Amino acid sequence: MRIRALLGVACAFVLFVGVVAVAADSVLTDHDPIVIGNDYEFTAQNGVVSGSGTIGDPYIIAGWKIDAGYSRYGISIHRTDRYFVIRNVKISGASQAGIFLSYVENGTVKDCDLSGNWIGIALNFASSNLVKDCTLSANTDGIHLYFSHDNDIFDNTVAKNDTAIWLDASNSCHIIGNTLENNHMGAYLDLGSQGNLIYNNVFSGNVHNAHSVDVNAWDKDGRGNYWSDWQAIDANNDGIWDSPYVIRSEGDQDNFPLVAPPEETKGKSKAIVGN
Repeated sequence: MRIRALLGVACAFVLFVGVVAVAADSVLTDHDPIVIGNDYEFTAQNGVVSGSGTIGDPYIIAGWKIDAGYSRYGISIHRTDRYFVIRNVKISGASQAGIFLSYVENGTVKDCDLSGNWIGIALNFASSNLVKDCTLSANTDGIHLYFSHDNDIFDNTVAKNDTAIWLDASNSCHIIGNTLENNHMGAYLDLGSQGNLIYNNVFSGNVHNAHSVDVNAWDKDGRGNYWSDWQAIDANNDGIWDSPYVIRSEGDQDNFPLVAPPEETKGKSKAIVGN
């Protein structure tokens, strides 16, 4: 009798989990790949559900599930400077990028799920954009910036990609509060990428945590990043290893590596970068 009861409870739990998963996915509506080529193409047909494109009332693209079906992009936005937000969108199967922002300013991508694309989110000659609270997994690159400056990458979970975050010739970006785990490469800064601030991130279980060819900042105000492959001495028990984590021998290093992953990292980036 007890076995039957336990089996009944187990079956009910599995059914409940399945229903919850289906319900969560069913909130999203299937949509074809979206292509916006200028400021005048932010339309309902292109997935815009509200907004007028101003800083106080940005265009909102939200609630879509896009199977790119090996199209080049799930969402492509090109040559715009109107304010917009892409949020609560799930994209897979793009042969080049799930979300591609090219020559774009004033864009926000948040709370999106990108998996199984060549690149999850790509910025190309794009500046003053925000990528926040997204989950990127099983892509070749999670987030890739090309010649893109002054962008913020906050509080994302980037896992099981070839490269989690890749910057090519991209300067003065803030990469803060992200979890980069179980990737082949964590953060890869190449082609003279410099002046970027990378701290309060978790680098865990990556084959290689970081690569840099120029000068960037890996700590701020006495706090750096957590590196799962680093252990030294914390003589005063302040939660900071007393030896730096070296990114490259020519000088790039985290001077204040964290002993443990930062607690409650999510949501702290705005306050941190404003200090």
